[in-house]
Amino acid sequence: MDYDGAFAEVIVSRWSETPDEQRNAAESSDRQGQLAPDAPGSYALCDCFHYQRGHADVFREVYKKSRCSPPSKDERLLVVDIGAGAATVAVGLGEALKRSQRQRVDYRAFDPNPMMQEIGREILGHLGADFGSADYIESLDDVDFTDVDRLLFTFSYVAHQDTVAPAHIDSWASIIKRAVGEVDRAVEVIYTTANLDGGALADLERMLKEANVVNKQHRIDVQVRRRFPDSTRGDGPIGWDEQPHRWKVRAEHWILRT
Repeated sequence: MDYDGAFAEVIVSRWSETPDEQRNAAESSDRQGQLAPDAPGSYALCDCFHYQRGHADVFREVYKKSRCSPPSKDERLLVVDIGAGAATVAVGLGEALKRSQRQRVDYRAFDPNPMMQEIGREILGHLGADFGSADYIESLDDVDFTDVDRLLFTFSYVAHQDTVAPAHIDSWASIIKRAVGEVDRAVEVIYTTANLDGGALADLERMLKEANVVNKQHRIDVQVRRRFPDSTRGDGPIGWDEQPHRWKVRAEHWILRT
């Protein structure tokens, strides 16, 4: 997968044309990684520029260490990515799988931020040909579980967003419980988030346990060095500055059954 090419064409090209005033506001420390659905487009672009590579690295390594096996030649894997941002999970998952395995994946991204959707669709335009299918959905209610072989829900760094309300968590729990009831095989969840207490996924876990659908849970420990765009790069290939510090991440793999 040529993520560097997609990053340069979709994200760097936009960020380089963003006025300094908008850049400075987007990079303000007051944001602390928060992104509301109605935030300026420059905020979403800033997050993609600085953090998508690193967050995709984290998901790739978490997936590889999880007990979620790649789709075999006789099955399809449907991935429903909630709080998808600009399809970061698709990048990490694509890098974790062989091309023949990626072609058995149907990827569905959901994110309420319009700029994240726009950037994500363009990223998928570059990388999506490697997947069986890949696109954004407007509503979680649009997901059809008919004839699904295997199903994986993913959550990447959405758990501690201030704009995640109880109604959102209720909708996540609702679609997951619906899926568990409709899909013949076990439904799986993988999440990655900052290593902080609480957050939306703690509430989601409680709801699913109350529904008695949580079968197994596995904590996943990864050590992933931080990578950021090389600020000294010219007009040539994208360079990545690897830091000595590692991402402080919490990750789990859940297996759900009725």
